[in-house]
Amino acid sequence: MRFKSFIKIISLSLFFILFLLISNQCSKTQDVVPIDPIDSIIYYGFVLNEVLYDPPTDTIEGDANGDGDRDANDDEFVEFVNSSANSLDISGYKLYDSDRLAANTPNHEFPTNTVLSPGQAAVVFGGGTPTGNFGGSLVFAASGQVLNLNNSGDVLTVKNSNDSTIFIFDITPLSNNPNESYTRSPDLSGDFVQHSGLNPGVLFSPGTKSDGTNF
Repeated sequence: MRFKSFIKIISLSLFFILFLLISNQCSKTQDVVPIDPIDSIIYYGFVLNEVLYDPPTDTIEGDANGDGDRDANDDEFVEFVNSSANSLDISGYKLYDSDRLAANTPNHEFPTNTVLSPGQAAVVFGGGTPTGNFGGSLVFAASGQVLNLNNSGDVLTVKNSNDSTIFIFDITPLSNNPNESYTRSPDLSGDFVQHSGLNPGVLFSPGTKSDGTNF
């Protein structure tokens, strides 16, 4: 009887250990957290925080990349932030607009050894020569083509290095001609709102919070 009891205890223990392993494995698949209906998710602390798909038409106010030339394509940008407590390797992450997604050719791919420190931003401009500090962020011009985010009916898709879609940003429900960016309010966790509603007279803030301070 003692031997059978011992076997039963061992069997139950093994079952419990197996259950924990399976539960832990399943929990690791929960790598996305619902945030809002526009971009849907945050991925391991990698946050899409600001999008400028319609640069202001004014020559000075529209020069988002700071290169001295307002360009409807070059001055578009997307801003990502590492909101986690750990460094994030985003090498090989890819950005697509709807046309480039259909063709499976990214508008931008982050190069090898692109690592975001905790609290650091990465800003991808459509093109040009981005000039400035941008809050100490990592700054890129689109590697494959301008971001080409149409003012209506377009979708930004972001994939990780395994080519898995990690989130999307649908421009369709937003303003066709905002002449400013959409940014989270509050930064990193809130819904997307037009930038000037948070900081009057300031139409975008690549690499920084909406109030101009560093992340």
